[in-house]
Amino acid sequence: MRPNERRRKILELMNLRRYDTMQHLAEEFGVSRMTIYRDFLTLAEEYPFIHTIGRSGGVSLPDGYYLSRKYLSPDQADAIRRNLNSVATQDREIFQSILNDFAWSD
Repeated sequence: MRPNERRRKILELMNLRRYDTMQHLAEEFGVSRMTIYRDFLTLAEEYPFIHTIGRSGGVSLPDGYYLSRKYLSPDQADAIRRNLNSVATQDREIFQSILNDFAWSD
């Protein structure tokens, strides 16, 4: 399995499971734990994975965050926030609703 295919499958599994350990995923995919770690470093550039270290550690997605939903990137949300006061008054409420519906807040 190629890295991009494995990462896509990891995303699908994490969306369903919500939590897993890197060791378990490494065993499941037949790769090293370090390979899974590097996969999560790549995935974390786009998705808000939470990495917990320690005996009960693992990787999870925040409560309420689902990969199937579309979100604004942090840069997109910040751009809207910065320009909200310069938007026509009648459109501010619409722009604010876009932020409320699509900006991920942790």
